[in-house]
Amino acid sequence: MGLSVEVGYLADMLANDEEGADSFREDLARLNDFLASANLPPHREPEQGEVSSFDMYGYSGIHYLRRIATYLDLRGNLPPPGGENASKDEVMDEYCRLAGQKESGFISRLFRRPPRPRTFDHLLLHSDAEGYYLPQDFSSVLYPPDSYQIPGGMIGSSVRLLDECKRLAAAIQVPLDLDPEAEEVWEACDSQGQGDQQWQRYGIESFVCLRLFNACNRSLRQKAAIVFC
Repeated sequence: MGLSVEVGYLADMLANDEEGADSFREDLARLNDFLASANLPPHREPEQGEVSSFDMYGYSGIHYLRRIATYLDLRGNLPPPGGENASKDEVMDEYCRLAGQKESGFISRLFRRPPRPRTFDHLLLHSDAEGYYLPQDFSSVLYPPDSYQIPGGMIGSSVRLLDECKRLAAAIQVPLDLDPEAEEVWEACDSQGQGDQQWQRYGIESFVCLRLFNACNRSLRQKAAIVFC
């Protein structure tokens, strides 16, 4: 099994997994307790509506997109298309250090406030394997205390992630009206680093960007969380 992002998770669980729905509701109750403590409005997850699920490029694909975000933020230019060691890029490490993070196998928790605002925090400073993005606009990724037991320990904003995806799409020249399931998008992943168009050369980065962009749009339209699962 690999990483997926889903919008309409509660509606999906209510239709297919009653115990899963109960567990998710418990998570949401703790999430809303934390939001209240942070003076933010509660999240009311819809119980009906469209369910959208996007398979990611395993657990590694998101790091391809994160890598180019760190170069754009810290270097002001695009690196070459990523490879299998994308998550170990030295500029990724630099971003983590500047954010005051400690690594433990993947980008982990934020231990102190970043020393300066950066431009891709909602993509970079969030779990790469679990957690939520909410259809609310808040500037910084939220890090609830462990006592709230929020999956992933991090809460991002779908509004901010959408903006970050748009800027990344412009940088690698991937058309945002491309169907993320289109054959040409899958083919670009298989030929990473090759292709006539820039987005095709950044095949995996484009694949991930399109999925996150579409998930954000559906999150905002449906007022539903993006769930990493």
